[in-house]
Amino acid sequence: MKKKNFPEPLEALVLILVLFSGMLLLAVTIGFILSLTGQASAQLDRNIQLFFFFGESLFLIIPWLYARKRGYNTTDLFRLKKVPLQSFAWAFLMGLGLIILTDELERVITLLIPIPDAIKELMKPMIVNGPWEWFAVFTGSVIFAAIAEEGLFRGFMQVTLEARGDVTRAVVLASVSWTIIHMNPYWAIQIFIMGVFLGWLAWRLDSIWPSVLIHGMNNFLALIIINSSLDEDIPWYTYQGHVSPLFLIAGGLLLYGAIRAINRLPRPVRTTYPS
Repeated sequence: MKKKNFPEPLEALVLILVLFSGMLLLAVTIGFILSLTGQASAQLDRNIQLFFFFGESLFLIIPWLYARKRGYNTTDLFRLKKVPLQSFAWAFLMGLGLIILTDELERVITLLIPIPDAIKELMKPMIVNGPWEWFAVFTGSVIFAAIAEEGLFRGFMQVTLEARGDVTRAVVLASVSWTIIHMNPYWAIQIFIMGVFLGWLAWRLDSIWPSVLIHGMNNFLALIIINSSLDEDIPWYTYQGHVSPLFLIAGGLLLYGAIRAINRLPRPVRTTYPS
């Protein structure tokens, strides 16, 4: 019997569910314990920042240790493969286009459904003061989150699904799962759309690193906006509360052009998994 190099889809799904449930339980437990100590709201937010700092890395570390123990090829399974430098240049332009277009989508959704106060409360731990808090939140929400979530969803989960079914279904299911773990229905559409493009990019280049770049860009921009004093309407970027038509056209052209350029790159040599 041939040795398997990848987990079964159900095995991968169970591991992700256990990991997510464990992290959620840990977060609730920590929050409950801290609330019993009578800490002020600001201090609670600081502790949540520390949880993000260390917690995000576990989304990749635990599956990686599991894969190592089971004897799976972690480089292939998590798509930790090198890609040509030009891939990052096209991914950067693709990310800019996606950020512009999803920004307009979010503005349209906000007009139809104003942001609930509960969602605003979820963003409070992202408000930082001082160098240490910037370091902790940036490292956790931009670097660790991008690498861990891309490795887990565009790597571990999507690779497993690709090996047992068609690529489209694998990308969609991985994106749906990624959307669910954010537990933010208000941004679900934007997260899902971003996930589909990241999934396609990871599959096309057979590596998560360009997807990590786009993921990190998106999270970094969100962090800057949350902590900036800029008004929602930036004169050179917006028009009557929406993204300027010129920027929308530019965003669409960037996205289209980058996808075409990435499609012209050499096809990666993919690992053939025994069944």
